[in-house]
This record gives sequence, C-alpha cells and structure tokens, in this order.
Amino acid sequence: GIQCDRVLVYDGLSDQATESDYPLVENTGVRAATHAKVYLRFVNSEANHLGMPLPGGRIRLNKLDPADQTMEFIGEDVISHTPRDETVTILAGRSFDVVGDRKQTAYAIDTEKRTITETIELSLRNRKKTPIELIAREHMYRWLTWSIENPSVKPNKVSGQVAEFPVKLEAGQELTITYTVKYTW
Repeated sequence: GIQCDRVLVYDGLSDQATESDYPLVENTGVRAATHAKVYLRFVNSEANHLGMPLPGGRIRLNKLDPADQTMEFIGEDVISHTPRDETVTILAGRSFDVVGDRKQTAYAIDTEKRTITETIELSLRNRKKTPIELIAREHMYRWLTWSIENPSVKPNKVSGQVAEFPVKLEAGQELTITYTVKYTW
C-alpha cells in the first residue's frame, strides 16, 4: 500500500566522475553509452502507511503479479537510516529500453585565464511504446566553479557538482541535449 514514484535517470558519467582537489585539465574526452537507471521514490510518512524511523540496510522490492496474485521480486538496494517524513530513493535496476550516449564535442583550455570550456552532447532514446519523463544527470567533475552556457534544455543545479536536465520523450522519440560548461579556477 506504499505509494511511490518511478523516476528514470540517464547518468552517462555515474561510474566515471570523481571529485578532485585540483582542476582536472586533461582532455580525457569521456564518452559513455548506457541505459537509464530506474529509481523508486516514496515519502516515509504515516499517510503513506509508514511514518517510522527506517533502519539503514538492505531493502527488497516486490510487486503483486496480477496474473496469479503472487508477489514477485523486482529488485533490491541499500538505504541509509531514514527518519519519518523524509524521502527514500531506491535504485530498482536499469531500463533496457531507455538508452543514451554521451560525448564531448569540443574542449579548450586557457591556462592564462585559468578556464576550461567543454561542450557535451547527450543523445537520448525512448524505445518504449509509452511516453516517459527522464532526468539526464551530468557531473561537473573537472572543478568546483562552473557555469553552463547555451543549453538546449534548461538545467537544474542540484548540488555543487551536479546538474539535471528534465525532459519528456514520446514513445520512440530521440532527443539530443547540448550544453557548454565553463570551469574557472
């Protein structure tokens, strides 16, 4: 009886982005192709049939199969200790039919002005037969001070080194997001 939202996230650099104590000036030309991750998100509230402190640890996800009325295992994740009335986000797996590619299309460094300018292209594809909402998450891993210029989709800055581009894709639709990020130090 817990109500939850299903969130699709394309994160082309999730396994490669690392923080650094100095600007990362090497042009590694990171290119990535991956499937979108599927998250389930719910509020730990009494109204949602919870509302108690949840201990950290493994959480298993089950779903009722309407064909035979049995519970089927759909995934598991590890959560942190979560107080009541807070949001819990669980990684449920990967979507095989929502995919993307990430590539760098331009790179320039000016050591005198202490800047790096990099242009990124995200190609996103919805191979489902239904429309979706997708978050394209980008890690600004080269340095702490950055700004996005000329984005084709308006981003949301969600933390010191992460921006998200929310998009809607119709069934079978392909969409390309481009942006330029300028790092200064």
